[in-house]
Amino acid sequence: MTIAFDARFLSPGAVHPHSRLVHIFLRQNALTPYPARIILYTDRKAGSSDAGHDFHAPNLTVQALGPSGKRLQRLLWLFFRLPKALKRDGAAVFYSSFYFLPPRCRGVRLLNTIHDCCVFYIPPKLNRGLLSSPAYLWILKRAMRWTNRRAHATITVSNFSKAMLHRHLGIPLRKIRVCYHGLEIAASDRPGALAPSAVLDHNELYFLFVGSNLPKKNIRQCIAGFARLPAEIRGRYKLRLKTGCYPEDRAQIDQLGLGNQVEFIDRHLDEEAMADLFRGATLLLLLSYDEGFGLPIIESFAADVPVLVSNRAACGELVSLSECKADPDDTGEIAAKWLSLVVDHNLRRRCVAEQRRLLPQFFRRTAADAFYTAITT
Repeated sequence: MTIAFDARFLSPGAVHPHSRLVHIFLRQNALTPYPARIILYTDRKAGSSDAGHDFHAPNLTVQALGPSGKRLQRLLWLFFRLPKALKRDGAAVFYSSFYFLPPRCRGVRLLNTIHDCCVFYIPPKLNRGLLSSPAYLWILKRAMRWTNRRAHATITVSNFSKAMLHRHLGIPLRKIRVCYHGLEIAASDRPGALAPSAVLDHNELYFLFVGSNLPKKNIRQCIAGFARLPAEIRGRYKLRLKTGCYPEDRAQIDQLGLGNQVEFIDRHLDEEAMADLFRGATLLLLLSYDEGFGLPIIESFAADVPVLVSNRAACGELVSLSECKADPDDTGEIAAKWLSLVVDHNLRRRCVAEQRRLLPQFFRRTAADAFYTAITT
């Protein structure tokens, strides 16, 4: 069987969240090749680095189909160059990490991924840019419905997202397959990894948020909840936010008198540095109004760090203990549960034990095998 991938989004550097499933699959294939011929179609020049992510394997080849940088070039790449390549190479399956697919190709099953469709049911004010424009969302919704009619199946990353895709995009449940995200390889297995001492001051105690700084991520409640903690706790800990800082965030911090106790990290960190950031935390916070999955949650599981998450969307699917979930609009509940997860050592031990029980379903091999099954059956 020949499986083809749209590899334009597997660019060097940070892995785009939409490409995470195929990234994990290709990393696993590099260790233990799957019984298939794999082709990565890119828009980079022939002979350039494939994606910079250790995907090399005896069953894998990379083909450049020409540039697709500008809008017209992207359309030519998707609707003309790609179908010709699929026919020429005898592909049985084509998978796109993003929503859009080429025209139907005889004998080729087309699959795409939609991680979530929250832009169609959360208030536009919870996003920024085009995704906060009702006119753009009207066009996007119809474009996604149009392309999904060509899909043999659509892969998503949680049962919550599956229900939302069915409800808001009208995709039949039988055409939606759920594949959880997987963890990266253990840091100790990566030669030449960045030393922990080069990343963080390990004498500092801190609480951690990881994610984009969109309003839907609700970091304002992270800051407000931190301000509600006892002064003794705030004096010992920092709130460390792995995201960019907006003027309204700084204004909130100044208004609450938190001074230098809140720190933003907006630079890129490699895999080992991110693993180190998780390992050093006392608690992870993810109080989003919507999450299609919630990657920081399983990264914290792997680091044996308890979590406090929103009781909405997919977070509750990953986190089982009620003590670790709070209403994202209730600052009092957030602060009370936050404090308990810091000072109640029995609760922390119980959280870590439960997270270890849940963790195997997110191992890289487990996720890669599930993805392979989803795209080949």
